[in-house]
Amino acid sequence: MNTPDDLTPEERRLHDALHRAAEQVEPGPDGLARIRRRTAVVPLWRRPVVLGLAGATALAVAVLIGGVVALNGSDDDPIATTTSTPSRTPAETPSTPPSPSGGETTPGPDPTPSATGPVETITVPVYFVADSGAGSRLAREFQTIESADPPVLAALRQVASPTDPDYTSLWQSGLIRSAEVGDDAITVDLTALPEITRDSGEPSAAELAVQQVVYTATAAAATFDLDGSLPVRITVEGEAVDALGEVPLTEPVPRAEPLDVRQVMQLNEPTEGATVTSPVTVRGEAATFEANVPWEIRRDGEVVDEGAATATECCTFAEFEFQVDLEPGTYEVVITEDDPSGGEGRPPMSDSRTFTVE
Repeated sequence: MNTPDDLTPEERRLHDALHRAAEQVEPGPDGLARIRRRTAVVPLWRRPVVLGLAGATALAVAVLIGGVVALNGSDDDPIATTTSTPSRTPAETPSTPPSPSGGETTPGPDPTPSATGPVETITVPVYFVADSGAGSRLAREFQTIESADPPVLAALRQVASPTDPDYTSLWQSGLIRSAEVGDDAITVDLTALPEITRDSGEPSAAELAVQQVVYTATAAAATFDLDGSLPVRITVEGEAVDALGEVPLTEPVPRAEPLDVRQVMQLNEPTEGATVTSPVTVRGEAATFEANVPWEIRRDGEVVDEGAATATECCTFAEFEFQVDLEPGTYEVVITEDDPSGGEGRPPMSDSRTFTVE
């Protein structure tokens, strides 16, 4: 099993918050009984109307043949001659509630037969593709969604739906069938492989598409106290597949090295479209030279404040945080990688979020 140390800093914060919430739950003494009463499905043959019809039919037959029929109303053996499997009323499919204002909750996909529980509000990490300024790279959002699916499946079903307009996806909607965390791998079953319609340079679009699923599945597993260190096995309709483009899929795929596939500047808070109060706290992760994180606050395209934060470590993904006082209005925060090469190396990577101060 993984430990919180396997998580990225922001995923670790979400993991800890979930545990704190769970510790405050105090189940009532009759909780199990109430759950059983609510979730029990009464077989069709035990329902009063059906029993009445069955009794009437049996009595009519008895009169016609001159026999005597003894009806046994015991719950242990209500109809001794039943040979067919009783039919059951299909469970109701919960509807997706409307998203509240403020952009903080994203409606989940329509529930499918794989949904196994009641609709709940959960926050899941989901990876998308961004034009980082130096080519396409993975970027992450924390999405708060309504879903009846287990958390890993719920997260994977969002990989086609970024909320940040700067992010895109290499996946089409409806491709994720199921997800299961096993002993040796996380198995993600698809209805079909995604259609790769564009190239993204290095890393390739096929590699980014596969890593979108690998990073999302492993991050969601780790966040919800499952084994996020496992590789991901990708199948289609339960069958093994050879490859997606040039990326082999015959064996489970591990996470690629973060510095090879992720943009090195990552904003986490505020979330895209959030409404916040001043002073505004900005948090994220960066893997930059000397841990330097230059930032700007823009309003209507004009820079209204700027500065530089310092990540907790240099040259690897590490947390940073800063605060800024702002008047009510809509703003954009932009972080841009420092360029120690003076323009001789690759273009610097950046990330941005739009938010409103009330």
